Amino acid sequence: MWEQDKIKIESIFRNSNSSDELFDALITSLDHNLSDIDLYKILLANPTLSKDEIIMFTEKLGKEFKKYSSDLYLWTANIFENNCEDYEYLEQAVQYYKKAGLANPTDETPYLNLLNLYNSDFETPANKQILNIIDEGIDKVKKKSKVYFALADHYKKAGNINLQKKYLSLAEKSARLENQ
Repeated sequence: MWEQDKIKIESIFRNSNSSDELFDALITSLDHNLSDIDLYKILLANPTLSKDEIIMFTEKLGKEFKKYSSDLYLWTANIFENNCEDYEYLEQAVQYYKKAGLANPTDETPYLNLLNLYNSDFETPANKQILNIIDEGIDKVKKKSKVYFALADHYKKAGNINLQKKYLSLAEKSARLENQ
């Protein structure tokens, strides 16, 4: 693709306030095999897009660029996380962190970011889901110690000393194994 066309598409992704124009630019960029993931992140962050459009574009890009899908899912989760005053956005952030973890199971980042979504002030359905996702994914994570240390800190703040000790012990054990 010509550099000038790429610059034009980036300008549309960055500045357009028309969902139709953004969609057309996305299709054009895919037709020209443009694989610059950072460019697509600009598109996904465009404030014109609705929640459903962000989801649609992310799913399309995740299928087109499987090797970058985890990165795209993390990016989308961050976008939704920044709108967490709306519970539907929180739910989407949780789902996209989960998808990022499934797309790259050895990466601890989705699980650490998920734990930051936990609402210590109010019990929400997302809280249980967050802990379940972490519990289901931790076995495949390469640097488990980081997640275990975060869980120990989480349970310390929650006042659950037994779980704090459990995860602190697991974190220390994992850290020793990771540093061998």
